[in-house]
Amino acid sequence: MDGDFLRNAIDSLGEGVVIVDHVGRPLYRNPSAIRLLGEDEVPLSDWSLRYRLCHAGTREPLTPDELPFRSVLDGGTVEDFEVLVRGDDPAQDRVVSVSARPWPAGAGGRAGQNDAGARADQTALDGTGPPRGAVLVFQDISRRRHAEEELRKHRWFLESIVENVPTMIFVKEARELRFERFNRAGEELLGLSRGVLIGKNDYDFFPREQADFFTERDRETLRVGRVVDIPEEPIQTAHGERWLHTRKVPILDDSGQPVYLLGISVDITERKAAVEELRRAHEELEQRVLDRTAELRAANEELRRQIAERQKAEEALRRSEAQLRQAQKMEAIGRLAGGVAHDFNNMLTVILSYTQIVRQTHETEAGCVQELDQIIAAAERAAGLTRQLLAFSRQQVMQPALLDLAAVVRGMEGMMRRLMGEDIALHTSHAPDLGRVMADPGQIEQVLLNLVVNARDAMPNGGTLTLETSNVLLEGPLVTAHATLPPGPYVMLAVSDTGVGMDATTQARLFEPFFTTKPMGKGTGLGLSTCYGIVKQSGGDISVYSEPGRGTTFKIYLPRASGEEATASAGAAGDQIPVPEAAGPGKTILLVEDEGLVRSAAERILRSQGYTVLVARDPGEAMLLCEARDGPIHLLVTDVVMPGMNGRELAERVVRLKPGTAVLFVSGYTDNAIVHHGVLDPGVWFLPKPFTPEALTRKVREVLESTARAQ
Repeated sequence: MDGDFLRNAIDSLGEGVVIVDHVGRPLYRNPSAIRLLGEDEVPLSDWSLRYRLCHAGTREPLTPDELPFRSVLDGGTVEDFEVLVRGDDPAQDRVVSVSARPWPAGAGGRAGQNDAGARADQTALDGTGPPRGAVLVFQDISRRRHAEEELRKHRWFLESIVENVPTMIFVKEARELRFERFNRAGEELLGLSRGVLIGKNDYDFFPREQADFFTERDRETLRVGRVVDIPEEPIQTAHGERWLHTRKVPILDDSGQPVYLLGISVDITERKAAVEELRRAHEELEQRVLDRTAELRAANEELRRQIAERQKAEEALRRSEAQLRQAQKMEAIGRLAGGVAHDFNNMLTVILSYTQIVRQTHETEAGCVQELDQIIAAAERAAGLTRQLLAFSRQQVMQPALLDLAAVVRGMEGMMRRLMGEDIALHTSHAPDLGRVMADPGQIEQVLLNLVVNARDAMPNGGTLTLETSNVLLEGPLVTAHATLPPGPYVMLAVSDTGVGMDATTQARLFEPFFTTKPMGKGTGLGLSTCYGIVKQSGGDISVYSEPGRGTTFKIYLPRASGEEATASAGAAGDQIPVPEAAGPGKTILLVEDEGLVRSAAERILRSQGYTVLVARDPGEAMLLCEARDGPIHLLVTDVVMPGMNGRELAERVVRLKPGTAVLFVSGYTDNAIVHHGVLDPGVWFLPKPFTPEALTRKVREVLESTARAQ
């Protein structure tokens, strides 16, 4: 084997090889040594500094004396001496293991320099000649050291987990089931140190019966080769009996044979005691539940009853709120309708007055009289509409009397039958002890007539109309249904038909003025709104019940009259004395009206009857005329609603200034100045607008004659 072959072999080694002479001068370095130490060739004594050789653990430089290589020059050897070849930063550090042997005898020389050097190298490699130096072998073990460190950390990590987990972990060898490992939690649980446990088996510590049980489960685990779960097992310890939940795992070798047994035991003593306590508590709870079942059932029934009552109350509240909203809406519409009627009545008064004056002037002209009669008829129809608006807005003047509603129905039966025709049957039903009500007879008849006409129109193909009267005591649910009425005794009048009925949307707007379901030109939409206003002004309530195709029922509730009201009504009726016709010339009348056209018409009518008329546009002007007048003023004719002062206040001042002056109030709608709840105050004379010349002169004559008779 020649030298070139050996050189090539050494050059191809992964380990660095350096040959130095007897004084430590490098004679040969293979490529791996050059890569590891660098290009520079320095004597062995300078290696520590030049090659930055340091202690492996501290990175502190090695002194030349600390390098063991010099002993090799004296024939010694070095085995696996570890040094750190320090890089520019710690990441570039490399750990190197160095072994050294004496260099065999032979000629010295530097490899590859010249023929002499080559021969010297060849002599060294052939092993001939006396020892002249040393051969150093460098092996880079950085990766191995890193892997060993990682393995150490990993083992430390796993050991820390096993040692610190709060669960007993133990390992037994598979042959004799002796303990090989035991963690701290196992020591604390058993009250034994691992030094005592290692190398022993269960029979060395536990009663034989328990040891047999543990051993049997261990053998079973090793036999089946899979995890065996033991939910509960008792164990005797230095602290007394404990209960464990244990899982035993076989550890197999590459051939599938068990070599170790891993045990993991959780102390469930407290949990088992808690479960037992829970079982006892559960039994107690079941008994208490049984004891309380009857009470809970009773409480549940009571709760259901309360919920039902609450639901009824909430439903009643919703109905009350809906009724209140409807009442507020109707009140607002009523105020609007009353204001319109007031202004419209003033205009109708002028139209009727001047038309009748013109008619009287042209009585001999037949064609002219006919046309004027048409104007008068139209104006009277318009006046009827305003009366209906006033009725809805509850601003009509009522003349209440003690009424028997059954008698009112019987008195109108003939007329109602004629209105309905032969294809509609009329049935009536009246309570024998029916109470009386205080109401205006004419207005109640109008209400009944409007309802009957509506019922007839709802039965185009015939049907049945039923009129019923009865005594009703409003209390409880009935009061809730009629939230605007106070509890107490009432008389009920019901009008029912078997007609087409109405849906809820129609019922919600039924009493609004000008709302109608009839075709254009077939109704004014004021019939039911008039009924609503009259009933409300009479202190009652009206409701409707209807379903499409099932007919309709209107129910009117009016307060039952007390004994005092009946006596007062009888006395008032007895005081009415017919007033004889009498002329009125020579009398002085103070006329107060803020509407100019009405004032002019009334002045002309009164002067045409021979009266002396003092005309005032407002209360202030009227007081000036009154103060300037030396003679008597026999009659004050005044509007009720005027700016600055109402008619009642004006009348009081005039009467104080001119005692004996009679007062006639004229207005298009009621006002609290002269009426209360639509009923005239006692001793008050009133003429509603619109009026005709005949109505004005008749009322003026009636007031003057009555006043003269009283004086």
